[in-house]
Amino acid sequence: MTRDGMFIALTVLAITTFVVLYYLLPSQVQPGFTLGVRGQELRSVFEQLVAEQEEPVPIVFYEDEEGLFAAVERREIDVGISFPHAMLEAIGAGEQATVTVFVTPALPVEYRDAVHTIVREIAFALAGYELPVTEPDEQTVVVGPDVGPVPLRDRMRPLYAFMVLLMEAIALGALISAEIQQKTLSAIVVTPARTSDVLLSKGVLGTLVAFTEAAIVLFIIRGFGPSPGLVLVALVLGAMLVTGLAMIAGSAGKDLWSTMVIGIVMLIPLAIPAFSSLFPGTTAGWVRVIPSYGLVAAISAASIYGAGWADVAADLAVLAGWVAAFGLTGMAVLRRRIRAL
Repeated sequence: MTRDGMFIALTVLAITTFVVLYYLLPSQVQPGFTLGVRGQELRSVFEQLVAEQEEPVPIVFYEDEEGLFAAVERREIDVGISFPHAMLEAIGAGEQATVTVFVTPALPVEYRDAVHTIVREIAFALAGYELPVTEPDEQTVVVGPDVGPVPLRDRMRPLYAFMVLLMEAIALGALISAEIQQKTLSAIVVTPARTSDVLLSKGVLGTLVAFTEAAIVLFIIRGFGPSPGLVLVALVLGAMLVTGLAMIAGSAGKDLWSTMVIGIVMLIPLAIPAFSSLFPGTTAGWVRVIPSYGLVAAISAASIYGAGWADVAADLAVLAGWVAAFGLTGMAVLRRRIRAL
């Protein structure tokens, strides 16, 4: 591998790119949305409403509707609410008043619903109405670690680690294919070295290289969290997993490019759990059966949520099972290919 300038350059470029990208991304989560309001006469009502919220929404007031619309159009604010000039008089006279809401296309639906709720509450407050029931006391219980909103760059840690493993798997598969095509393996097996020695060396060195590079990236981006041993074990299993796949791809490919295509096709589905970690929420059941899910789940739980061994033991066990399956399959396929030379 060290004699192949392309793979060395790609490895250095990948590690550098992932690290630079991590530190370029925002380190904090921005507020849900910024609210713009046309209606200076309603400033006191808005300020009172915002003061009652646990997480106040930033509010900017505008003199006219044109300025409010332009601010939304330029993405200076996410939501604009334009109250009619005669709204107070209309509500006092019991007449219907029309409120115009401007939103950006990317604003989530739940935020739009929140804006409608704000408009209704203001209308009730201006009309002097109160709910005809007594509001119950609320008690919020956080189930699980309360880590708050997680910045995008931290949610991408499993993706960075997996992408490094993916690149090294493609490189290892291409190198195995080259050794087959150039008859290097044929020359090795006629020496005292046995086929099992070749398989063991490929497995150990491939795992070591992939693990080391992924560990370097996670170390630089502070991805080990409070349980570094857990993350290291997950990386070792992940490196073993992609090494088994590399053996399969390297044995199946007829040349460098066909091997890389086969490797990419095999590894793309494994990237789905890593990309799904970017979007908070419940993971779909079918994603959990993908072999790389245990790797992503363990790194996310340990580096982001501070989980311990007991929390990810089941995921690591499933990952270890997939490692055994792909490792044995890869060695069997490569052994058969070597014997056919």
